[in-house]
Amino acid sequence: MDLKLPEVNIDRKDLLMAVLAVAAVVLIAFCGWTLYADHTEADRITEFSLHVLDSEADLFLLSCEITSHMESRRDYPLIAEYDAWMQKLGALADYGRDLTLYHRYVIAADEVPESYAGAQDAYVRALDNLNRAFSLWSSGAGAYGAKAYSVADASFAGADQAWKEYIAAIGDYHLELLRAEEGEG
Repeated sequence: MDLKLPEVNIDRKDLLMAVLAVAAVVLIAFCGWTLYADHTEADRITEFSLHVLDSEADLFLLSCEITSHMESRRDYPLIAEYDAWMQKLGALADYGRDLTLYHRYVIAADEVPESYAGAQDAYVRALDNLNRAFSLWSSGAGAYGAKAYSVADASFAGADQAWKEYIAAIGDYHLELLRAEEGEG
């Protein structure tokens, strides 16, 4: 049994048109995929940026509340007033701890492009430090309420150190964000 393929006569013009049509389809598919990938990357950057903005807005409001509370403290209040003031500080710290934990989970879950991973890591680290500061402020307020003043002082000192680490991590975030944005252009 001898199989022979039939002879196909293809005009050079038709062959050229077929090759050009295939090349056009491949080019359109490649351009379409590139546009889709760029759009998806831009969406991920936008989502990350919006989550950071939400976090900063919430933390700003809490900061205003804490500042107001701190300014309400008189130099030599009555003990009962100071106890109430410290309880309010503890409540604000508890709220801050919950708030930073929420934003940490949201921002850590963002799928950012590789160029933004450093900024995301720095912001998550900042939230971790701020969460630790709030936890220590809360512990300090609780220790004060239990009249464990040396424990309260140690907690407040630890909170101050965590606050400094938060400020440093926010600086790192801004540097990493600048690097990522400059790398896009």
